[in-house]
Amino acid sequence: MSNTSNYLHRKLARRLIPIFVAWKCCLLLLAAFSPGPGYDTSSLILLNTSANRHDELQSLSRCERFALRIFRWDALYFVKSAQRGYVHEQEWAFSWAYSYLVNTSAKQLARTSDPSLQHHIWAGVAISNVGHFLSVLALFRLLNVALGPHQDGRVPFIASILHILSPAALFLSSPYTEAIFSMLNFTGMLHYTLTRSTANANRTWTVYQDAYMLSSGILFACATSMRGNGLLSGLIYLYDVASLLPQILTLQLSRHEARRLFATCLAGLTLAIGFVGPQYLAYQEYCVAGTANVVVRPWCKRTIPSIYSWVQSTYWNVGFLRYWTLSNLPLFLIAAPMMWLLVKSSVTVLRDRLHRPPTSPTVSQAATPAGLTPTDTRLCVLPQLALPELALAIAAATSFHVQIINRLSSGYPIWYLTIAEHVMAETKTGTKNSGLSKWLVRGMILYCMVQGVLYASFLPPA
Repeated sequence: MSNTSNYLHRKLARRLIPIFVAWKCCLLLLAAFSPGPGYDTSSLILLNTSANRHDELQSLSRCERFALRIFRWDALYFVKSAQRGYVHEQEWAFSWAYSYLVNTSAKQLARTSDPSLQHHIWAGVAISNVGHFLSVLALFRLLNVALGPHQDGRVPFIASILHILSPAALFLSSPYTEAIFSMLNFTGMLHYTLTRSTANANRTWTVYQDAYMLSSGILFACATSMRGNGLLSGLIYLYDVASLLPQILTLQLSRHEARRLFATCLAGLTLAIGFVGPQYLAYQEYCVAGTANVVVRPWCKRTIPSIYSWVQSTYWNVGFLRYWTLSNLPLFLIAAPMMWLLVKSSVTVLRDRLHRPPTSPTVSQAATPAGLTPTDTRLCVLPQLALPELALAIAAATSFHVQIINRLSSGYPIWYLTIAEHVMAETKTGTKNSGLSKWLVRGMILYCMVQGVLYASFLPPA
């Protein structure tokens, strides 16, 4: 990459900082001034053990009130389990790694080995906001590498702004795993993309590719330890292995291809550890003879004893088509725009690559035509990056609480890229087309503000 391109990219990255700060201030102010304790007073009960807690509500300081409004929904589980460890079986549905990170950070914040619940809340807020900022920078870098060195960085810049405005909204500032997951997942994809881009440039496979590939597996494993859907990133490696199947079946693998295959498989196994590790800890606690638990839980006797799937199914009724009820129709409607974006963007990327002639130049190799369309730029993106996003959309529609797709989608890059390309296409051609991208961005901003108020008031959807 030229010095001029580096300068432009650094300049654009610096411009993301004030946008990020302004948007965070807006959302956090909305949360701070949201009315009432909400219909569920669980957070108030945990923060104030006094029998007169409701009478004392008005006398709380601004800081205490803000902590109350940010301490909602699943944050109750994350923060409480971080403070005192796992006590109840259902708490294993919430990241053990994240709870450990919050507890460690709270101890540093309070400078004591026994920090208060409020210290844990502030530690979770700090982790989420820092994680979100780093994920913005990781997405900017990822798309710059994926789109090639000859683009000016404006599409990655717009996509990064969209990530700041993500429909995950206040979940990216609260004690939740979404922000830290996005940071790790984007960085894992960045390392994977660096592996492929340097390998293509050198037309060989070196120790640098080995290091990038293995580090991407480690980062995906960390992301999976934060959220189970990180396991979907393994589809990227599966795509690479499948692309080598003709050479494998005909025993025509070159030395470099064999090395690439080994590195890819090793990275995939590393990713799996992020999911299996917490399951192993739970198995040791609940299923191994001689532990504190007298009664062996039913999931211990399954062929694949996973506490995660058992807890999701038993306590939250998560399962194939279980959410398909008439009463949940409003939640499907809330999730529909994001579901459409995820499916449309990922399918378009995969279809474009399949239909593209093998010898056709990418935008990074040829001059961009005057009438730029979103498809022209997207050809530069590794299509396998779209696979986890597509799998997530399918899983959300069929197998879990569909409304959470609005926050889970924050950790996947292709839909941001798709909207950003439409914005640039409309700008370059001087036409507004149907104005779809404009309304999508406006809709995201409006949804974030409404969702932020509802979250802080402990009102659904969550």
